[in-house]
Amino acid sequence: MIEVSDNIHLKAIKIEDQPKLLKLVKQIYPPAYEHLWVNKNCSFYFTKFYSLEHLKLELSDQNAAYYFIIYKSVTVGIFRLVYNTQFKDFPTVKSVYVNRIYLSTDAQGKGIAKILFNWMYKKAAEKNCEIIWLKAMDSQMQALRFYEKQNFNYWWWWFFIFTS
Repeated sequence: MIEVSDNIHLKAIKIEDQPKLLKLVKQIYPPAYEHLWVNKNCSFYFTKFYSLEHLKLELSDQNAAYYFIIYKSVTVGIFRLVYNTQFKDFPTVKSVYVNRIYLSTDAQGKGIAKILFNWMYKKAAEKNCEIIWLKAMDSQMQALRFYEKQNFNYWWWWFFIFTS
């Protein structure tokens, strides 16, 4: 368990956590994204990205870190980072890709993501990464405003920040 702050911890996701991960994502993903799916049916997404086989694949990536976000002893989200990835427009610059950050609606607005991003900036610096980037949907205005407040720059549908 990684202590990010007094109230926020990260617990590495393991293969045996797949049922817990799937259950959590089925709770936290739909409020933010189900409007994008035909008939609000997100089952394709859950099957494709949260199956046991896909989790095995994601956990096999030695450059990735995949966590449950725990706030005040309650699991409230997931956070996945991939270090040493290439940002398309800066292929020679070492970077970190924020592959996923999902928080339950109850956990939003409490400063959790800001604290996690500050922790991530330190980790990126330790690994000599110069860019942190992520993909964001333009329909998620709350997330876009958050990334902008974190000084991320918009580039097509990616956001990125120079860390040094």
